[in-house]
Amino acid sequence: MSMTLKRLLRTTLHKGISFEPVLGRMRNSRLSQKTVVLMYHELGDDCDDIEAWTVVKKSDFIRQMEYVCAHFDVLSLEDALARMENGTNAGARPSAVITFDDGYNGNRRVLLPIVKAMNLPVTVFVASRAVQEGLLYWYDRLISAFQGNTLRVLDLKRLSLGNYRINRYRGSENWREIERLLRDLKEMGPHARAAAVESILVELGPSAGNGSFSLGPLSTDELLALSESRLVIIGAHSHCHNILTQLSGEEIRESVRTSKELLEKWTGRSMRYFSYPNGNYNDTVVDIIKDLGFKCSFTTVARPWSKEDSVFTIPRIGIGRYDSIENFKIKVSGG
Repeated sequence: MSMTLKRLLRTTLHKGISFEPVLGRMRNSRLSQKTVVLMYHELGDDCDDIEAWTVVKKSDFIRQMEYVCAHFDVLSLEDALARMENGTNAGARPSAVITFDDGYNGNRRVLLPIVKAMNLPVTVFVASRAVQEGLLYWYDRLISAFQGNTLRVLDLKRLSLGNYRINRYRGSENWREIERLLRDLKEMGPHARAAAVESILVELGPSAGNGSFSLGPLSTDELLALSESRLVIIGAHSHCHNILTQLSGEEIRESVRTSKELLEKWTGRSMRYFSYPNGNYNDTVVDIIKDLGFKCSFTTVARPWSKEDSVFTIPRIGIGRYDSIENFKIKVSGG
């Protein structure tokens, strides 16, 4: 079967499933007494040209939130936890919680006005070192370097990686190739990965990243502005944003503790909620999160949150730039 025919069949299937009576029945059967937690990262204006799943267009996000508000009780994280703990999450409509990871400056510039206009409660998990230093983490440095239309052919066997052809296509197909490189790099330990990233950036050269959009972290002033909204909860996302399961217990504790202390200093708020960088956790990580006083923590396991889940391994459904509205409706409805 040709790739074009596969896409056509998939599109036709999605449109059929995303017919609202079908979705309504799906929500009734699959989301009873459950909460859908959505995970975003960054929002950009519609005119922003960027090849990154993590940056959702403003108009797409608004359309998605209009749909969620029409069919779900959109709750703050605090209210969702209370409902789940008290067993009162069996209303006429399923519940939804909106979260953002990392702490990009579009969370202040683009997201906050939408939050206020729609009366939309959100939780933003912030990785503190980027805020403190005003610098991107390794994965965003690479994503930024790949922007523009220049074909990037990378033979990275010298780094025990593979061959990658980035910017050969546009959109989701291009992102799959970028994501393949990022996923392979995540398999490395932190020090080896840092050296590999620097080597790749040197190979790409000073002309890399000539697109019209650039990622950037929140400043401390922008973070404070977010935290001052009654609709925004700030949570911690570690200081280093390394994959915590690749670190020693001491390194995990230092990173999480530092993020908690800095975020509390900058916002004047207590940090009670945590999301695992890249979604990775193990018993050691969970024990440290509990010991440092967090009330709950979030993974990237893509399914609805049920009362059987530990509050320290709450699942979330990721939403990105290349999710069509039909695909979004299916995801959020339990498909």
